[in-house]
Amino acid sequence: MKYLIILSASLSVLCGHSSAAQGPLRVVNGDFSDLAGMTQGQDAWYAGLPKGWLGSSGTYAVHAKRGAPPPACNVSNLGFFRQNVGVLDKTSDVTLTFDVSEPWKPDALLNASILDGNLAELAAGDFRVGAKQKLVARNVPAGATIIIAFQAAKSTPGLDNVSVAVTAATSASPAAPPAESGPRITVASYYFGNYHPGDPRNVKSKGKDWSEWELVKAAKPRFPGHHQPNVPLWGYADESDPKAMEQKIAAAADHAVDAFIFDWYCYNDGPFLDRPIDLGFLKATNNNRLKFAFMWANHDWLELHPYKKGAPRTVLYPGKVTPANFEKICDHVINDYFKHPSYWKVDGKPYFSFYDLTRLLENFGSVEATRAGLDKFRAKVKAAGFPGLHLNAVAWGRPILPNEKVPVDSAKLVRDLGFDSVTSYVWIHHAQMPQQATDYNVVRDAYFAYWNRALKMFDVPYYPNVSMGWDPSPRCDQSDKFDASGYPFTNTIAGNTPERFKEALAMTKRRLMSKPDGPRILNINCWNEWTEGSYLEPDQRNGMKYLEAVREVFGVASTAK
Repeated sequence: MKYLIILSASLSVLCGHSSAAQGPLRVVNGDFSDLAGMTQGQDAWYAGLPKGWLGSSGTYAVHAKRGAPPPACNVSNLGFFRQNVGVLDKTSDVTLTFDVSEPWKPDALLNASILDGNLAELAAGDFRVGAKQKLVARNVPAGATIIIAFQAAKSTPGLDNVSVAVTAATSASPAAPPAESGPRITVASYYFGNYHPGDPRNVKSKGKDWSEWELVKAAKPRFPGHHQPNVPLWGYADESDPKAMEQKIAAAADHAVDAFIFDWYCYNDGPFLDRPIDLGFLKATNNNRLKFAFMWANHDWLELHPYKKGAPRTVLYPGKVTPANFEKICDHVINDYFKHPSYWKVDGKPYFSFYDLTRLLENFGSVEATRAGLDKFRAKVKAAGFPGLHLNAVAWGRPILPNEKVPVDSAKLVRDLGFDSVTSYVWIHHAQMPQQATDYNVVRDAYFAYWNRALKMFDVPYYPNVSMGWDPSPRCDQSDKFDASGYPFTNTIAGNTPERFKEALAMTKRRLMSKPDGPRILNINCWNEWTEGSYLEPDQRNGMKYLEAVREVFGVASTAK
């Protein structure tokens, strides 16, 4: 299924992220009879987006002659289809009523949900064909923004006659915890370390002075309204220099970032991009102010810095390692990193994440052998004096890099391999970008819809992600036409202002804090993905505003627990 929308200067208002009058809830155009603003096509189809609704602007959105009675809305063509129906003035039960038909294809299944203003689920379910289907959210507190949403769960369901009703709460609703109650949220930020000269692999393939800063400097605007190059406020610093890393650590700690999760690379023939860690972070005099951890970026490393269209997708360093080398790598991280006092631990256990579960399986050849390898890793960590190992899995809904494959059943794989938690690396692993410059809030809301599914899908805690942006155009050959023909030629995120980033952080915080017994961890993409357009580090355009947004939402960090 696709969870996409194409909007929207007015998105925050319609989604309930600004003030709205409290009172009765109301659905606009619930019978889809108002076709104003839509474009009539062939065979009574109307293209666009029905009045009052948000979603993907589909070619086959509403059929004027199908349904019982017509017209009927084709939800399968409209992605994450939803409407803000108002704000409750008192604690109530909310009932969503609608008709489901199958005017186009059989075996249709429609997913309906009632959400709050942070797009968290209040009630949800899958519905087959039938009139006056009902979904009830009980004991919804006063002041809650109510958003109704529909998605095609299977085939091509028709939707019609949508309405909402408010009735007295069936029982007393427990008071929601205050937004600031409970343990403080730990804020971690991914860190990509290719902004330094002298890495032996880069020296061999690119030259002794090369770093990915060269792509940042060479970037150009590729379409109207596109902002490139992005120029770092701190200059093109060498991150392997402890002094440069000390500046980063101080800025992170001063702006409520608790930990760097380094994108960490190690192959059969040794490490890659470890100098920012070994020479930079570990030798920085203030590294006691910030925790650090690893996400083993165990994907294939391809030659795409920059990538020329039509060039072979050459694998320089395969992500697959042998079981024997896997064991050696485990010993390396335990002895050289886990024992450092600044290594991040969750409940006393070192946090270690895997980016590519498919590649992890390929190391060992089967689920059983992979589980045995991870169990051996856990045993080594305990033998080193720790209470255990916190293994985290990065989940994807959509691959990004060439050669990436999505596991057939990621939830089962996470369970079978014994992971302790799941997270995401970047929003676009779970959301398409249908336009060359797709609105930031469009991608945000599609990701939040995935977050709802992830909470049901996985048996372990899910740590949400907040992405600052997406624009890999610096990794493209600048003489090639920029289009969506395959990474790094992809559509981009636009409108990712510091203010919108701050609101995404605030929504994430509210959702985490609303669950008293839920996880208190989130991660940000990214501290410095300059060539993918996602970075907290200050630039000459916005200064420190993205970091200030983190501090304004989460407060100044103390040392991460």
